[in-house]
Amino acid sequence: MAEQPAIAMRGVGRTFRQARTSWREPGPAVPAVRDVDLTVAAGERVGIVGESGSGKSTLLRMMCALDHPTHGTVQVQGRSIVGQSWRRLQWVRGEIGVVFQDPMSSLDPRMRVGETVAEPLVAQRIGTRSSRADRVREMLAAVGLPDDAARRYPHQFSGGQRQRISIARALAPSPSILVADEPVSALDVSVRAQVLNLVTEVVRTRGLTLVFVSHDLSVVRQVCDRVAVMRHGELVEVAATDRLFEAPQHEYTQELLAAIPTLH
Repeated sequence: MAEQPAIAMRGVGRTFRQARTSWREPGPAVPAVRDVDLTVAAGERVGIVGESGSGKSTLLRMMCALDHPTHGTVQVQGRSIVGQSWRRLQWVRGEIGVVFQDPMSSLDPRMRVGETVAEPLVAQRIGTRSSRADRVREMLAAVGLPDDAARRYPHQFSGGQRQRISIARALAPSPSILVADEPVSALDVSVRAQVLNLVTEVVRTRGLTLVFVSHDLSVVRQVCDRVAVMRHGELVEVAATDRLFEAPQHEYTQELLAAIPTLH
């Protein structure tokens, strides 16, 4: 019997309404994602790439139950997350850990780091105050930060360190899936490799499924087994990473690869 996929999306689309053109007329419907089929196997590392506005972040939000598709089905670990109430989707928050693009905007500046990392545990009523404190120390150590980081505030850290805090928070409830939305694009070039290596290491050691969203194919190549290429809300190509780089089939994928900077 085939193993159940970690994530399965079938015919998924998302349409948004633009502002009204008049009080009588509703605004035009604009499709952000069009009939996407995508399956992510348990333990697989999948990259979703495309230019800004290609629909990749909208797809990710539906995958994480942060938004609902206009049509189609989304399953996480075999359970549907479409059309469910916020309360019924609480289990998804423990199953999927999310790391966002800009750690400064995703971390509450008024909360100490320890409170931030413990926040998903409190929200999901996991453990006692003492066990949560132990978990915070464990997670900070796992991402290379000292114990005293828990008492400090986000603005007291560098951009790379703040992203480590975001990763610690995502890992705190022991998810089976880690979703990273452009996790290094807001960082200095000097620290990108460190954060990428950290993501790769935690995924490997914890046996996680990884969905890694980026506009940068060279970054995805370092961390992913398979790549899904999006353009204008559609998946135009899905292939194993090596195959995609060696023999891209779609002209848009060829254009993305040709645009990767090279040293001469």
